Amino acid sequence: MHIGEGLLDLKILIPIWIIVLGYGAISLLRIRKSVKTDQVPIISVITAMVFAFQMLNFPILAGTSGHLIGFVLMAIFFSPSTAFIMISVVLVIQAFLFADGGIIALGANMFNMGIATLLGYFIYWIIRKKFSKNENKDKNTKPLLIAAFFGAYFSVIFASIICGIEIGISDNFPIGIEKTIPAMLGYHALIGIGEGLITMMVVSFFQKYAPEYIPPIEDLPIWS
Repeated sequence: MHIGEGLLDLKILIPIWIIVLGYGAISLLRIRKSVKTDQVPIISVITAMVFAFQMLNFPILAGTSGHLIGFVLMAIFFSPSTAFIMISVVLVIQAFLFADGGIIALGANMFNMGIATLLGYFIYWIIRKKFSKNENKDKNTKPLLIAAFFGAYFSVIFASIICGIEIGISDNFPIGIEKTIPAMLGYHALIGIGEGLITMMVVSFFQKYAPEYIPPIEDLPIWS
């Protein structure tokens, strides 16, 4: 889903950069209060894991690529604002050290994979809140895993649609959203299944062996 250099024009890039920088500043302020020192090692581990997942990509549409995202996986363990900073670190390293995604287009990639994907996390939050009320009492992990799968799956769907819109309305790539959205959505509808399954398996592993890293239902953050 990385957008390469030159695909998006300034009328798209400038507003997106403003949104990303504003949201990033708010997120940094929030995680200064919410992230604890003992969480840093697991944050590093999850970030490195998502970085590795994202390096496995393939081309889709003139300068874009398809791959797993990992935002919802990060948000499940910490919070959406922390996940945004984590995914941003991954994208910055990829852009500057591996030329994976454009540097000027970095804001768009952060928006697509760290803000548009919030909709996927909200789906996770809604499903878990609605069906996991007694998870601590009866040790039923199915709602948690189902929420993880669908949240991760739809995060990919939402991000791919937004990416397709950005490219489709750009004057630098005059094909139109009627072609760019189906191209992005077609590949990512399949990628989303893989993202959902991997997210579900990682959450299942932690739920079994280190459940303390998964926020209980009563402490589940909606955004912070």
